[in-house]
Amino acid sequence: MEIPKRFLHDRIVLLLLTLIAFLMVVGISLVLIRFDASRNPTTTIAYRPNITGSQYQSGKPIDIYSLAIFILITALSSAVLASRVYYLRRYLSIFILASGFFLLLLALIVSNALISLQ
Repeated sequence: MEIPKRFLHDRIVLLLLTLIAFLMVVGISLVLIRFDASRNPTTTIAYRPNITGSQYQSGKPIDIYSLAIFILITALSSAVLASRVYYLRRYLSIFILASGFFLLLLALIVSNALISLQ
């Protein structure tokens, strides 16, 4: 896959790629460093107030570690898709990168909230 030369010279694209890379590193580090699976064999993975009984849903530690995998896949796929679409439309590429940034920000907030419930 060849990356377009103008793609890496566009300032907005470079800013968004930098923000995505920063959120990816912070998100994966947050999940891998802060989460301690040895404290409890089950952990809180969801909050569902409409379910009768317990509102907190428990699960295995792999469910929290899958957030790190989600963050990695989201960051890489948004960068690859944006570089492939840049030939067609610059603004579509910027939209893909901005959407990836927003999705990573939400994943970071959710993972932090779930880990702090442990």
